[in-house]
Amino acid sequence: MAVWGQGGAGAGQGIPGRVAPRDAPALQWTGAAVLLYALVATVWIGYEAKEATDGPSTSYTRYSGYSFKALYDPRESLTLVAQTHHDWAFLAAALVVGALALGRRRVARGGLALLAALLICLGLREVIGLMASDEYGDLITEIGYGKALLTFRFTGIALGCAIWAAVARTRGPAHATPPPMAAPAYPPRSPYGDLYTPPPVAGRRARPAFVVSGVALLLSGAIEVGWLIYTLTRDHIYFIGSGQDSDGGDFLRAAVDASRGIPLPQAFYALFLVAAPLLIGALLLAGRPAARGAALALALASIYFDVRTLVPAFDDGFDMYWDSTVGTLSILTPFATIPLQLVVVIALLMTPEDRPLPGAYGDQPSPWGSNRHR
Repeated sequence: MAVWGQGGAGAGQGIPGRVAPRDAPALQWTGAAVLLYALVATVWIGYEAKEATDGPSTSYTRYSGYSFKALYDPRESLTLVAQTHHDWAFLAAALVVGALALGRRRVARGGLALLAALLICLGLREVIGLMASDEYGDLITEIGYGKALLTFRFTGIALGCAIWAAVARTRGPAHATPPPMAAPAYPPRSPYGDLYTPPPVAGRRARPAFVVSGVALLLSGAIEVGWLIYTLTRDHIYFIGSGQDSDGGDFLRAAVDASRGIPLPQAFYALFLVAAPLLIGALLLAGRPAARGAALALALASIYFDVRTLVPAFDDGFDMYWDSTVGTLSILTPFATIPLQLVVVIALLMTPEDRPLPGAYGDQPSPWGSNRHR
């Protein structure tokens, strides 16, 4: 069978930003699977939310009126079956990344890896919840959407593992230089220099855009770490599904155990958005090319989260936030993190995705391409 998207022999060769034709099928089939998963999940969540709103009132729907306004206004609430605005943001990211993967874009690799980590962690959280509490298993299967939710979570584990396997296969760009021929042995380099002796090979150096983006993500992650420490040191911690006396231990258990904080993974996303920028920022500083797509996906989602938190302030005014130190810091935080995320997006979009790979002889011409008898 012909390579999907290859378009004939040699198609795609020399096109910057694309994976090699030999790696295209794995990336494109993975992109198609991610698109299908995201589309089905979006349709299912929307359908269940509509049914929950139009149907009879239950303990899970009577206090949550469904409104798409909740996607950009935190004062409105989605029904519990609609999941959180985090789920909607990463579903949108999955649609974009899946489309980029179908186009063989190398930038999709990092975004796919980020989504794979998210799917696997959410699925394992459900597994832990089912193993830790028999009551949770009975409850989640009795809810109308419970079995479908578990199906999506377990499918996400399998899809995430398949994504990582596909990403691991697509490391080289489409115009990667083929391995050079074995060079003959040459005498030691003379004091006047030897055209045919390879110079010392320098180590990997991160591009300036990667360094700037990595520092910006680390600063953003440090701010989130500060807020997490503040949250965990409170006497009472509120999160969706929390009890009256929930503390830091309950919050952390709810992040990794689906039987706590039923049914929305609010605590999980709080930890994920702390760990992800720190890890991806470190990978950018290390010069890892795959971190580019992950950083773009995370930065764009984070901008959406921060802008959403500012909507009430622009509607009701900022006066209420200046009454306390915590309120002042909470309203100033988005004004600090949004520029940092914009720096990540602009820097990574402006830098070329691929750069020429050095040959076996560094910047010196290869002896095979020179007239040695001249």
